[in-house]
Amino acid sequence: MFTANPFTIGNSFGYYTGIFSTAVTASVNPTATMAFLATLGALENASVYSPDSAFFNFIAQYLNSVPVLNSAASLPIANPYAAVFLTIVAAVMIVIHSFAESKIFSQATIDKLDKLTGWIGIAALSLMPLVTNDAVSKPQPPAKSAAAAVTTAAQSAPWYTWVIGIVTLILATVVYSCVYDCVDNIGTICAAIPVKGLNIVEQIFKAILHAGMILLQITFPAISFIISIVIAILGIILFRVLARVTFYYKEIYARPILHRIFKHGKEVDKIHKKLPGRIRRRVKGNIVYAIPIFIFAGVPKMPSRSVLWLVIGKEETRLLAKKSFFRCREVSADDFNPSYGNAVLVEYKRFLQVKSPDGKFNIVIGKSYKEWADIIARSLNVPHKESEQIPVEQASHKLKYVE
Repeated sequence: MFTANPFTIGNSFGYYTGIFSTAVTASVNPTATMAFLATLGALENASVYSPDSAFFNFIAQYLNSVPVLNSAASLPIANPYAAVFLTIVAAVMIVIHSFAESKIFSQATIDKLDKLTGWIGIAALSLMPLVTNDAVSKPQPPAKSAAAAVTTAAQSAPWYTWVIGIVTLILATVVYSCVYDCVDNIGTICAAIPVKGLNIVEQIFKAILHAGMILLQITFPAISFIISIVIAILGIILFRVLARVTFYYKEIYARPILHRIFKHGKEVDKIHKKLPGRIRRRVKGNIVYAIPIFIFAGVPKMPSRSVLWLVIGKEETRLLAKKSFFRCREVSADDFNPSYGNAVLVEYKRFLQVKSPDGKFNIVIGKSYKEWADIIARSLNVPHKESEQIPVEQASHKLKYVE
């Protein structure tokens, strides 16, 4: 995998800057990156799989001279069979993500596995120098190579390589997770917005970006590293914004679809599974309903589409929101009073909305909660257009805002 030269501090930094670039590339499309690494490793091992092919051996000679990328030859997936399989999987994932319905389904299921797959590849590349003997010639049979690596790991990896490797793995994990979530959230938003073909456009753009980053990493590693830093910074900056907007679109547009697929005919959970733990601790278990409502106007210091949790207890109603550093904010009746603007709760095709005629108060609630529209209206102290009778078990509850 490596040359006979010792793994110095200089080439350690060179190797791990490449790992950082690979982590950012993988975050754009993990499965495609793994397919690329498998294909790359298979080509680099051309002397094993295609010893008589001058063309493949010429390509292998060039690829084995590229730092970081030449490490793909030592990955367990560096063979033609894994390359073909992963390429097929990557193509299937692109097709799945190209349609709104399948993207909404995959975001709640196989996308989590997709994210884990990419991280495993990054971790393997980051830790490889720590368990690989520099003196081992390449290629070797897998069993022999693995045994030699374990036997000589302590001698082949200086202490600074361990420090740089572990720090890089931690940094790459954070960046990979943030950028992946941003890219995945953009896909989810495109799926939730009712515009046909939007996810196909998003997949084409993502494929161009991914291919361009791979090409840069092969031809101009320094430029690739700089661009990766820029993308990582953007990912970290946009992480919270996209997470907030994505939660809105998932609750308003995607959740009703997922409920019909997985829980058709069953009642929606009264206490939302995403209710933050800090809010659960704040109310100390006094919860009958916990419903996310999304603010567009009317609540100070809350950006558009921010989530405010309507927590209905046996004797009181509380409005709570997450804050930084494990804190939560309680919104008082003075900051949240739709009755001042004569707001009304109205049921639309895709959501419930509480909005005043002048537009100064505007909140949106998922259509999943339409069966509880009367309870919500009563808790918020607003009339409900075409309201239904409140269930008997809730009729005696005296709900009030806690100051």
